Amino acid sequence: MPVCPGDSHRPPKALPHLVCGRRGRQVRSDRDKFVIFLDVKHFSPEDLTVKVQDDFVEIHGKHNERQDDHGYISREFHRRYRLPSNVDQSALSCSLSADGMLTFCGPKIQTGLDATHAERAIPVSREEKPTSAPSS
Repeated sequence: MPVCPGDSHRPPKALPHLVCGRRGRQVRSDRDKFVIFLDVKHFSPEDLTVKVQDDFVEIHGKHNERQDDHGYISREFHRRYRLPSNVDQSALSCSLSADGMLTFCGPKIQTGLDATHAERAIPVSREEKPTSAPSS
């Protein structure tokens, strides 16, 4: 099931309107939608909080100490992204694929229409199929 209309779960390979950060993170803003792809493979949906406040989306992940191949580790991250002014904040969605790719998506509205900018939490749904990680 696509996150936004006409969107697949796979991040684009290389597009001119793509803003790439470090490996595993992509932000795409085109005419119809705003999308964030974030590799959070070390976190479960219960470890993640996604909320929108004013013109920003805040993504926070934290898990307590766990054992891994090298010993014990705890992880935490915070990401904050400015939403374009024409994103329909009432229609935001967020999903987590089976392989740990978080996809946050908001369709854009026609200019001149007002969108609600109050703080609200965005639930993270779990997808059963894996999403390939974005290429850098």
